[in-house]
Amino acid sequence: MTSTTTTPSTGSTAAQENLKRKSNDPGWEYAVCVNPKKLERVKCILCNKEMGGGINRLKQHIAQIKGNVSSCPKSTKHDQIKCRDALLDNQNKKKGKVDENESLRVQVNIRSSENETITIDDDLMEDSFGSKKAKRAFEPMDRFPNTINPQDVSNKGKSKQENMSNVIRKEHMIRVKEYICRWAYECAIPFHAFEKDSYKIMLEAVGQFGRGAPPPTRYEMGETYIKKEVERTISFLTPYKDE
Repeated sequence: MTSTTTTPSTGSTAAQENLKRKSNDPGWEYAVCVNPKKLERVKCILCNKEMGGGINRLKQHIAQIKGNVSSCPKSTKHDQIKCRDALLDNQNKKKGKVDENESLRVQVNIRSSENETITIDDDLMEDSFGSKKAKRAFEPMDRFPNTINPQDVSNKGKSKQENMSNVIRKEHMIRVKEYICRWAYECAIPFHAFEKDSYKIMLEAVGQFGRGAPPPTRYEMGETYIKKEVERTISFLTPYKDE
C-alpha cells in the first residue's frame, strides 16, 4: 500500500526547516510557513488549511480546541494529545514566569509595616534633583504618582488620591520605560542587564519608596554600600564555611 503525501512548495519547505532549527515546538511537525516574511501565517500539512495566529493557533487546530480556529478533520487522537500537552506546557511556563516575578516583588519591602507613615523633614532631605522637599508624609498611595516627568510641576495642587484612568496609567507606563531606556542608552548599559532579577527588585524598591527616591552618590557606591554588600555576601557564605 502506498501512502499519498502532500509536498509543500520549495520555499515553504525551506522556511519550515529554518524554523524547526530554531524551535523544538512539536507544533512544527504539523505545519509549514506560508510566507517567510509573515511567520504568523502557517499551513496545516494534514488538511492544508492556512491560518494566522502562529504556531499556537495551529496547535489548537490540530488538538481540535474550539473557539479560535476550526478543528483539523485529519488529526489523529495521538496528534490531538501531543498538541494539547504542548499548549498546556506553554501555559504552565507562562504561569511559572508570572509567579517567579511575583515572588521577586514580594521580597521587596522598604517599610517596617504596610500602614507605616514616614514623615520627611524639609531641613533634612533633598530630592534627587537638589530641590528642597516640603515636609510631607509617605503613605502606601504614594507609590502611584500623579505624573512621571520630574520637571513637570503643574500638577502640584492636584490630590494624590486622584483616580487615574487606564489610558493615563498606560501613558505613564510608557514614560517610565522611556526614562529607563534613555538612561541605559546614555550609560551604554547592556540590554541583558535588564533581565536580571536584581534589576526587577531594584525597580520594586524604588516604586515602594515613591516620588523623589534619592540615588546613591558616587562616594556611597564606592564606600558605604559596597562595604554593606561585601558584609551581606560574607553572611550568606558563613553557613557553608561552617559546614
